[in-house]
Amino acid sequence: MTDEYANEHEHDLEAEYLSASDATVLDIYYRDTSPTIDVVVPCPSCSDPLRVSARVDEVVETDMELPIDDSEGVYD
Repeated sequence: MTDEYANEHEHDLEAEYLSASDATVLDIYYRDTSPTIDVVVPCPSCSDPLRVSARVDEVVETDMELPIDDSEGVYD
């Protein structure tokens, strides 16, 4: 892959190519009236870091203990 392609192509994201272990939370804040979470993930095509903003649409309780020390249990 050339540097020109890596810098000029569209960074299409598909959930099937991303995993929780690839993401790093950068910021959590309010935009308008909704919480928003910014994460950085690698582009599946060129591995460039991409900053992604996700608006929280729903909040539900979960059956997990905090702090989350062992992330393997999440994927079982």
